[in-house]
Amino acid sequence: LKISARFVPSPSNLSLSPIMKIEEVQSTTKSARVASHSHIKGLGLKDNGDAEQIAAGLVGQEKAREAAGIVVDLIKSKKMAGRALLMAGAPGAGKTAG
Repeated sequence: LKISARFVPSPSNLSLSPIMKIEEVQSTTKSARVASHSHIKGLGLKDNGDAEQIAAGLVGQEKAREAAGIVVDLIKSKKMAGRALLMAGAPGAGKTAG
């Protein structure tokens, strides 16, 4: 955001009145998105939807992975919109690992 100001004489008195101009400035640097967990290749679920203890780069969190698998299946079958999913939990619960 770029804010610039200049002062011009006010017609009503001899003081200077500010004229503010606010404009958005685009960044000139390019950024690339890099996955922080590139070793994860899925949810580690069996064909029946049950989670394996260690699979696809994930360890533990079986119930959470099974629930995520249900959401993925709903999105793939067009029964749920897939724009966003809010994951909530305590620190260290593995929200960013998947």
